[in-house]
Amino acid sequence: MAGMSSKRLQKELAKIQGTLPPGISLVSASDLKTWEMDIRVLDNPLYHPEENYRLRFSFSTSYPIEAPEVVFVQLASPHRRIPMHPHIYSNGIICLDLLDSQGWSPVHNVESICISIQSMLASNTKDERPPGDAEFVRSNRSRPRDISFLYHDPHKALAHLRGFTSQPTNWYKCPLTRRAAVLILLYADRGGDLKVVLTIRSAGLKNYAGQAALPGGKSDTLQETPFMTARREAFEEIGLPMSDQNLPPGYTVEHLTELPSNLAMTELGVRPCVAYLKTPPPSDRNKNPDAARDILPKLDAREVAAVFTAPFQNFLREKDIDPEARENVPGEWYRGSWHSWHETAWRMHQFFVPVTRSTVFLAKRPTSYTDPRPPKARNTTTGAKSSGSSSPQSSLQPPLPKAFYKPDSQDPLQQPRYRVFGMTARILVDAATVAYGDEPEFEHNSHFGDEDMIAKLLAIGRLSEERKEGEVLTREVMQKAKVARTGGPKI
Repeated sequence: MAGMSSKRLQKELAKIQGTLPPGISLVSASDLKTWEMDIRVLDNPLYHPEENYRLRFSFSTSYPIEAPEVVFVQLASPHRRIPMHPHIYSNGIICLDLLDSQGWSPVHNVESICISIQSMLASNTKDERPPGDAEFVRSNRSRPRDISFLYHDPHKALAHLRGFTSQPTNWYKCPLTRRAAVLILLYADRGGDLKVVLTIRSAGLKNYAGQAALPGGKSDTLQETPFMTARREAFEEIGLPMSDQNLPPGYTVEHLTELPSNLAMTELGVRPCVAYLKTPPPSDRNKNPDAARDILPKLDAREVAAVFTAPFQNFLREKDIDPEARENVPGEWYRGSWHSWHETAWRMHQFFVPVTRSTVFLAKRPTSYTDPRPPKARNTTTGAKSSGSSSPQSSLQPPLPKAFYKPDSQDPLQQPRYRVFGMTARILVDAATVAYGDEPEFEHNSHFGDEDMIAKLLAIGRLSEERKEGEVLTREVMQKAKVARTGGPKI
């Protein structure tokens, strides 16, 4: 093994002594155990383009099977500082997944590591250290490669979502009255970690009043795609502009992917659409861009009582990722149990998201009044029939007592944690699983969405344009659908 390591390092050394990308230079490689490299950040105003930062590489005899240990070092002469970054501790330890056992691959080398770290610095927008930096530096006694960081590279998570392609959906086979979509809106917080935007529905709504939900709703026309529906509903509910031109300068919304459709208890096919709210780099106009501050929701109290955010990765965990939340916010993060739904075992996830003044925005108007707006008229040119009735209540007898679906208290907005459960929780677990490439720490359904069940219900004549009086998804109906043969996609 030592011989293989030596040959590999000698080959790498010969290459980097020849040429390296701009801003990266070899300082010393006197042996095959420790190398030092300098890097500069050429295109980020947070860092002076002429300032060098020193990286120290330590190799074991198992390299490249085992990742090298890479840290920033601080020197008095020549002057070298530890660069400021939300994933670089003040003692030089770098929180980067390609440097740990799970993220490392032998295809990486010294040059590619330097490029990755340089890119991480170039894309940084926050002039700060990781949360808990002082305590970590004071108490840590482990070598960098032995530290189990909870951080996952948001760039890799976004890349996973961009690359995800679900099989053909049955959503377009549903009539207009059965189509709905929700928006999973992600953004990077001040520490660079992904957050997801959620809402608390107004107490005046007929369906799911007071419950946590993703922005979304029913389609208006047959021409609307799921993403168009989700964006329009997000504009109506939380004030997210439908055009990037109406966002603060530099901000954009990227449509990342769509997940398999889910069957709601209101017998709608709900298509989850994932989008990323990109934060611009610092500029003279906005020296410290912050999505949570700059994109203040314009709340519509007729539908939304509050907008709040949650750590996206935490929807794969059984406990709060944030140690401060674990210690200071009463209550647990997760509860789960199995129930019967769609004639199969269905995992009911319950997440209890800790909220603070910086993570929740309350509506300015009372949320208890009845929605005075008339229902939207459908566009008859699309083939959908105008209707004066509101969205129907669920026709499926819930597998849990009705009290389960009600808020835990008379004033849920004043609680230290907001409950996220049901289909919303399931969608977030699915999305986080795709993004981070990890399985949840808790039990869960192995399949994404309900495309197969939607296809079978359509095949037996259910999910029709008009709901028939007395039409209920009984156990007999679900059993009939379960054995139906369809030519639709199965996911």
